[in-house]
Amino acid sequence: MAERFHFVSSTSELHLMKMEFLELKYRLLSLLVLAESKLKSWIIKYGRRESVELLLQNYISFIENSKFFEQYEVTYQILKQTAEMYVKADGSVEEAENVMKFMNETTAQWRNLSVEVRSVRSMLEEVISNWDRYGNTVASLQAWLEDAEKMLSQSETAKKDFFRNLPHWIQQHTAMNDAGNFLIETCDEMVSRDLKQQLLLLNGRWRELFMEVKQYARADEMDRMKKEYTDCVTTLSVFTTEAHRKFSEPFDVSFINIKLLIQDLEDIEQRVPVMDAQYKMITKTAHLIAKESPQEEASEMFATMSRLKEQLAKVKECYSPLLYESQQLVVPLEELEKQITSFYDLLGKINDIITVLEREAQSSALFKQKHQELLACQETCKKTLGLVEKGSQTIQKFVTLSNVLKHFDQTKLQRQIADVHVAFQNMVKKTGDWKKHAETNSRLMKKFEESRAELEKVLRVAQEGLEEKGDPEELLRKHTEFFSQLDQRVLNAFLKACDELTDILPEQEQQGLQEAVRKLHKQWKDLQGEAPYHLLHLKIAVEKKRFLASVEECKAELERETKLVPQEGSENIIKEHRIFFSDKGPHHLCEKRLQLIEELCGKLPVRDPVRETPVTCHTALKELRAAIDCTYAKLVDDPDKWKDYASRWPPASWRHQTLDGTFLPPRAQALRHIFVLC
Repeated sequence: MAERFHFVSSTSELHLMKMEFLELKYRLLSLLVLAESKLKSWIIKYGRRESVELLLQNYISFIENSKFFEQYEVTYQILKQTAEMYVKADGSVEEAENVMKFMNETTAQWRNLSVEVRSVRSMLEEVISNWDRYGNTVASLQAWLEDAEKMLSQSETAKKDFFRNLPHWIQQHTAMNDAGNFLIETCDEMVSRDLKQQLLLLNGRWRELFMEVKQYARADEMDRMKKEYTDCVTTLSVFTTEAHRKFSEPFDVSFINIKLLIQDLEDIEQRVPVMDAQYKMITKTAHLIAKESPQEEASEMFATMSRLKEQLAKVKECYSPLLYESQQLVVPLEELEKQITSFYDLLGKINDIITVLEREAQSSALFKQKHQELLACQETCKKTLGLVEKGSQTIQKFVTLSNVLKHFDQTKLQRQIADVHVAFQNMVKKTGDWKKHAETNSRLMKKFEESRAELEKVLRVAQEGLEEKGDPEELLRKHTEFFSQLDQRVLNAFLKACDELTDILPEQEQQGLQEAVRKLHKQWKDLQGEAPYHLLHLKIAVEKKRFLASVEECKAELERETKLVPQEGSENIIKEHRIFFSDKGPHHLCEKRLQLIEELCGKLPVRDPVRETPVTCHTALKELRAAIDCTYAKLVDDPDKWKDYASRWPPASWRHQTLDGTFLPPRAQALRHIFVLC
């Protein structure tokens, strides 16, 4: 059981693949069999139109509506993949050969079958089309035959008029026979027999009638030839007349006109062989018509042909030299047009530049740039004018010396060149007037700029002085000297130059100038108002510096005294202290400088922060006084000092007097006062 189960489990997958392959194989074979059976039902001997129409509907329903070809292709591709997998899994060489053989045979069979199936529709449609053509021609030809047979008994004029379109019915008769013969070949025996019988009857009637009226087909041919002759004569006459007009009509010389003329002449060149061929053809037609026409009419036709021949010969003689010389004019005329266009473009650019320059300040970078552009444009414009003159002279000389171009009118070209000269002179005058105006403006602008630069320099130096940092004493000396030398004439010169410049500036620029003047004038006034306070600030800073220097000097002395007490003894230091801090010492000098600072600060505005300088100085002076008193008290309170004092005064007396302050010497009283302070 285990072996059997193992065999089943190991071969089941291959068996399933084989079953899937076989299923797809027979599905594909069923499609092939179905297509073959359908094809056999379609490629038969056909019946009447209605039955063929049903076959076509059946074909469309089966092939197109059900997408038979797509269905077969999908099935084939799946079968192909399945076959490859099955052969690979099976591994049997014999099985692989059988599968590949089946696939190849199926592919070849389908290739042939599909071609036949695809051709069925076109065949059915062609049969239906021939049924329609046959039915229409039979109906119309039968009706016409009945009318034509009746016309045989009418007058010659009536018959000639009726049978004028006989060639058309000849074509209809031929079409009927072609369609009928096709249907006889493709339809079944019964239908073919009916068609043959109908065609025999109609062809018999046609043959009898045609033998009676065939001469009228020739009359229609004569009318056709006469119409063809008339149309060709008209065409040739129009062509030669238009060509001669191009050769002799007055012609304004210009690039556009010469290009159009060359196009017309090239068209004539291309049409000459055609017209020549038409002339030869119509000559033959005229001879045929003349044979069956009266002598007078034939002579008139030959005279017309002779006149056309002369006109054509003249056209062939004239167009070639005119075309050649016109082509020689194209390049110089095109170049002249370009130079004239360039000239007027430069004039427009010059006018635009002058417009910009008139409203632009001469000191601006844009003005300088545009002025350089103006000079360059003027020079280029002058060179372009020279090229225009040279080009126009070349063209005029060429036209004057030519025998072919006598009808070319140069008046418009000469007027165009004259307009260029007038435009150039106007440009020269306009630029000259602007240059004079610009020079005046430049002189006044230069004067204004120089005065403004001088004023701005003064204001800048003054402003830098107001913002300058450094030693107050040096700054006070330098700034006092600078501000004392400020000259009102600098401002007056600037204002005068501004007034002169305002007179020549356009109104829209005056506002900006006046704004700049007001700004500088305000800066001058602000400087005049700020300078005194600036000098006061410097004076206060100088005095403060000196004050602080004295304070530092006193502090340094106090520090020195404190350090030297242990070395030299307090007695000597006290003497030095009294000398240094006497009424003429730095201490009292600080008070005088503080008083001067207070006086200077009193001259400043109320909101000026510098007015607070005395407050800090007072604080520093107060601290200095306290330090002086404290240091002095320490010197007096020094132990060495008291030992010396005790040796001079008995202890009992000193103690007694200490208890009674009224008996203390003045010096001791001062010391006690210092102790209280400390």
